[in-house]
Amino acid sequence: MKKSILTLVAFAITILTASAHNAHKQHGSIKIVAETRPEINYVTHLYTLAELGFKDDEYSAKYIGTVAKADLDTLRKYKDLLSFGRGEGGMFAGMFFFAVGGETFSDSKALQDMIDRYRKMAEEQIPGQDMTIPNAIAKVFVNNYDRYLKEVYPQAKKDMEERKNLLNKLLQKNSLVKDWEAATGYKWKYGDYHWLLFRAGKNGPSYNNLNENTNSVYYNQSLDYQLAMFSHEFGIFLMQESIDPIIKEMREYTSKLNTTSDLTFVPWSAFESLACWFNNKINGKEMADFKSFGEADVQTFSKIYDELSAKGIKNPAELYRKGIMKYLENEKSVGRNKSRRLRESHEPRLGEPVADYERHNEGSV
Repeated sequence: MKKSILTLVAFAITILTASAHNAHKQHGSIKIVAETRPEINYVTHLYTLAELGFKDDEYSAKYIGTVAKADLDTLRKYKDLLSFGRGEGGMFAGMFFFAVGGETFSDSKALQDMIDRYRKMAEEQIPGQDMTIPNAIAKVFVNNYDRYLKEVYPQAKKDMEERKNLLNKLLQKNSLVKDWEAATGYKWKYGDYHWLLFRAGKNGPSYNNLNENTNSVYYNQSLDYQLAMFSHEFGIFLMQESIDPIIKEMREYTSKLNTTSDLTFVPWSAFESLACWFNNKINGKEMADFKSFGEADVQTFSKIYDELSAKGIKNPAELYRKGIMKYLENEKSVGRNKSRRLRESHEPRLGEPVADYERHNEGSV
């Protein structure tokens, strides 16, 4: 996946900011919180109206007039640079979806200041870098934000309020942080975990991590599925530090295998399946994520993890590595098609991480 220096700078700032903000958090005070914020809702608003991998006919019919056609045409012109999915993403997806969506800015001036900060750092890293395209995209983002805050967000926030309150009520009773720590042996160290709900983009990427403790999701999925995925994604975040180096190693390994089949999906499939497997163990039943990941070959991987666990292998990283090797030994797996993650809304999701967003910013692609 191609990444510009602007994308890398954006992620560095976002992640460092999140780390500093959460450094003081103590384990006993950790909460899983559902929130509504304008920034991620604005980003998905633009991505939906311009159909940059997001689609929502009901929303677009209602709000298409809030962004000038010329501005939407600009975004559509650079669709390949802005959209993302299945572990791949356009050069500016990191900046304009994940970084902007995870930031906080009160108005268009604050948004411009944030973009200027990223631009300055990018130019310092690579003097003379051509900024024509990101400048054109940034102009659209900045010029439409104040109108969005005035004409769209108040109603969007109201639409999500009931689901947000219900989720927070249920999450207060949930022990998933302690349950996942006990199951994996890992400790969560990034403070409260935030779920940012967005109103636009019913058919589009969901479960896209914006930084190390902040995820995003379309607000109105079925409740059982949403809660199962909240647990699933927390497990992914908790295990990711130990799994990421192996993902890179396994990608290289599978790409060099002497086979006509495309096995590059295997590292992603194994990780998602591991989260599903742990989620089932923690809850003592088959969860909705387990039932919705058929194309990730969850059934096969879960049997493999059962076998390895029965032999005394409990560490997630060891389960992951040995699970992949055992999977590849199975001749039946070699003929499988390259998979993609299934989401309830059938949105395009981004599957594995390049930088911090490559992993589950598979959203709906």
